[in-house]
Amino acid sequence: MKQILVKILFITLAAATHQASAQSLQELINTALEKNYQIQIVKNAEQIAVNNNVRGNTGQLPTVDLVGEYSNTFNNTEQTFADGTVREGTNARNTNLNLSAIANWTLFNGFSVYAKRDQLSYLEQLGQLNTKFYIEQTVSDIVTAYYQLMYEKELLENFRESLKISAFRLNIEEKRKEVGAGKAIDYGQALVAYQTDSILVLRQINTIQSLEVELNRVLNNDLENKIEVDDYTFNMLLIPAKDSLFSMVANNNNQLEQQRLEELIAETELRLAKTNLYPKIDLFAGYKYSNTTADVGFFVSNQNFGPTLGVSVSYNLFNGGATRRDIKNTKIIVENSNLTKQQVHQTIDADVLNLYNEYTSITQRMELANSNVDAMNIVYGIAEEQLKTGAINGYDFRLTQLSLLNAELTLMHLQFSLKAIEVNLNRMSGRVLQAYM
Repeated sequence: MKQILVKILFITLAAATHQASAQSLQELINTALEKNYQIQIVKNAEQIAVNNNVRGNTGQLPTVDLVGEYSNTFNNTEQTFADGTVREGTNARNTNLNLSAIANWTLFNGFSVYAKRDQLSYLEQLGQLNTKFYIEQTVSDIVTAYYQLMYEKELLENFRESLKISAFRLNIEEKRKEVGAGKAIDYGQALVAYQTDSILVLRQINTIQSLEVELNRVLNNDLENKIEVDDYTFNMLLIPAKDSLFSMVANNNNQLEQQRLEELIAETELRLAKTNLYPKIDLFAGYKYSNTTADVGFFVSNQNFGPTLGVSVSYNLFNGGATRRDIKNTKIIVENSNLTKQQVHQTIDADVLNLYNEYTSITQRMELANSNVDAMNIVYGIAEEQLKTGAINGYDFRLTQLSLLNAELTLMHLQFSLKAIEVNLNRMSGRVLQAYM
């Protein structure tokens, strides 16, 4: 049995001593912003939107095409003229050479240029917001994970302290048993308590390892890299009053701003659909050259070259009602976009209100939790002395130990929960970068 206990203690101590150099929260955030895969992907998507937002993509600039064609045909030809003359040719060769350089400029296309220009601008803004959203989300995830790692490691230290207490109790019961003053049941209970606390320590070590793997994934580090925080203080930031908080959310929330842009983009789609109700006017100019030869025909060769200039006007009179149908459907898409914006706004407001109420409740509960920890520390100190003198048995001491442990765990859990809510509220109000960078 002693060998088992020594083995358990060795495992917990080995895990405790295997630590990496401490890293600050700012260092972890900087690493994530530099190396995170998802942030790199959305930045590339943003650059695509920037590349697309140019005049040439709106149809505002002319197009210039250079076209060349050369062909040979071989025909068996028989031509009968009005005067009865007959001309025949076997494998008569005809050649055709055409070269042209044409510039085309759409002068009017139902105001589509302006609609497309606005749409590309909105898409570029949406790309910027999407990048900002993932940066804010990544920073929030890092901050939350950092404080969770702090919480889990403090929890581990708490479990280790409890394990030491259980080892102290087991040692007392073992000595009493050796001198014949102890009971087998007391020793058995002390042994079970010690092994139970050992299980908690080992399980907590695994929890920390899993959290470190997840953090390393977000940081794009070696997945087995050990992470050690450089501070174990839950530095709480003040949350604004409820009215101010909701005002910040309405003005700065990234998701709401994205939905506003989505609605504007849907409106540009409606404007583009309506362009088909108007005529299209194109101006074209260029230079053409053609040369044709024939073995049989009215002429042996024919050559033409010179400039060309003109105006093209087209107007669709009927296309099966497709234009009207597209306009009706696009109007529905615009309406759905507006409804989605209102739905997202309501959902975010509900989340903010629930988080704010929970934040207020936890703040009040923490005062009681602090008081409980102070009171239980006093009770535990008394129980420890009574156990040494034999005034209480090991079972009663274990109950006192568990009460102190539960009081400390409750306080630690409330501290972490309050910090997680703080991070979420700062993210939803658009202040997360300002608060933690």
